[in-house]
Amino acid sequence: MLSRNQFNVLRSLLKKSGSTQRDIAASCGLSLGTVSTVIASLKELGCLNADGSEVTEEGLRSLKPYQVDNAVIMAAGFASRCAPLSYERPKGLFRVRGEVLIERQIRQLQEAGIEEIHVVVGYMKELFFYLEDKFGVHITVNDDYFRRNNTSSLYAARYFLRNSYICSSDNYFTVNPFDRFVYETYFACTYSDGPTDEWCVETGSRNRIVGYGVGGADAWYQIGEFYWTKDFSRRYMDLLEEEYDDPEVADMLLDAFFARHIDELPAYVKRYEQGDILEFDTIDEIKRFDDKFVDNMDSCIIDNICASLDCSEGDIDGFEQIKRGNTNVIFSFYCKRKKYVYRHPGKGSEQIIDRYNEAFAQRKADDLGIDGTTVAINPVEGWKISRYVEGCYDFQYHNEADALRAFDLMHRLHAAKVQCGWQFDIAANCALFRRLAEERGQRSPFRIDELRADVERVYHFVESDGVEKVLCHNDMCDSNIIVSADAVCAIDWEYAGMADPAYDVCSFIVGGDHTHEQVLHLLELYFGRSLTPAELRHMYGSIAVVSYHWLLWGIYRQSVGHDAGSLLYYWYRYAADYSKRALALYAPAGRLAII
Repeated sequence: MLSRNQFNVLRSLLKKSGSTQRDIAASCGLSLGTVSTVIASLKELGCLNADGSEVTEEGLRSLKPYQVDNAVIMAAGFASRCAPLSYERPKGLFRVRGEVLIERQIRQLQEAGIEEIHVVVGYMKELFFYLEDKFGVHITVNDDYFRRNNTSSLYAARYFLRNSYICSSDNYFTVNPFDRFVYETYFACTYSDGPTDEWCVETGSRNRIVGYGVGGADAWYQIGEFYWTKDFSRRYMDLLEEEYDDPEVADMLLDAFFARHIDELPAYVKRYEQGDILEFDTIDEIKRFDDKFVDNMDSCIIDNICASLDCSEGDIDGFEQIKRGNTNVIFSFYCKRKKYVYRHPGKGSEQIIDRYNEAFAQRKADDLGIDGTTVAINPVEGWKISRYVEGCYDFQYHNEADALRAFDLMHRLHAAKVQCGWQFDIAANCALFRRLAEERGQRSPFRIDELRADVERVYHFVESDGVEKVLCHNDMCDSNIIVSADAVCAIDWEYAGMADPAYDVCSFIVGGDHTHEQVLHLLELYFGRSLTPAELRHMYGSIAVVSYHWLLWGIYRQSVGHDAGSLLYYWYRYAADYSKRALALYAPAGRLAII
């Protein structure tokens, strides 16, 4: 095994044979005396020729254990902070200063002599497939990218990790950091003047990392590539294999998992000058580095905004993702100092949403003053621009005043008795969601078949009540109700259509976690009085049918990478509980297979 100084001198001479000892000292950061001593020891080992100017075959054999085997580039993530451009392509495929980020990185690896390159993809994975033909890289698909953090990308590449570089596809290296030979495991780091919220390192003897955590000031922090030796890779992945199914690990970055086992995983710091490695977290950061970035991205979203608001790319800034919405991805932005919201259709939404129907209902809602935020809506492509409601706050299900305001919206909508040419066919929707999920191999953790039999009977009874159909929103949950001190509106009319008014009330109820007593209270708030037995059984039955509908929707959405979270449990619980409550109130009847 070579000492660190022996390795550095050999590598320096391998890069430039015939170098003087002064040249070697400068490139390795060693004193002339140390270089002279090291060269003498390498000649004794037969690693250098007689005059110490060239690496011998024995020297190459000595370097072999330190040769880089491959690189793994992680490119599976969504990069939500780079919305809206990340809605159209992954950040690794952004073009910055004339180069695609991941292509620049692949070229730098290949220039360093690293030919085996594995790219781990997930979000919009198909857009990366061309890299196989263009650069000869290997594509690995991470199917867990949407439900786990980047430890899942490491796990997907676990069989390739040896002496390996581990990179992020969105890093921009102003200098090529890669080498054919690396001595030990390292984390690339640069210095922060002042506070930072990055992963900061504390080092001990020989620059070993002894402390690693988020945040610090006037500190060295990790940015850029990692290099792992075979021993480190094996130990890290053994630990990850053991703990991969631990719920705490699911959302962990590879950094957090390293920090969890820092005493078992010896790693060191490689220090870079500020500006050697760039990491772009937002579009504004990229624009500061490349002022032509947005112009050169050929973004349909930016084009839509410019055409709708009669502006140029330079008038648009302040992009910020809004953490709301399950069917779509949504962000806010500023144009000429006014704030707007852009709705971009989510993956798979075209299979379940009729955008022409939505546009009709949206315009009616604006006319009735039930929404009124719409600036532009495109029924062909599914995007929408809305006015941003200032001073709005999160709707509170358990705030009675908020609930009454939501019910007032529903009463006004239903009383208008708007007619349209299509039904909100909840039975057909259920069949569609179930089929789409099954086609994608998505299996439900719930006892759907048992539940389905009860809901089928309930649906028959509810429909037999003969309630008049009117235009309904059909998705009156908290994320679709915008409230402020002086205004309330219902947004996102994607599921609107002729339906039983109970569907609006019940979609509101099943969007939150309520006890049975709270459900009764909400129903009485809506009706303004106690319910008759006929009304009560109809509302219970509608709760069962509506919650079952959204349960199947949630299972389908999981199949295309969107996690409905705790709502799945709420919907299952409502469907199971209220189907039994409704059946106990309705007269016994045989089964009718509709849903």
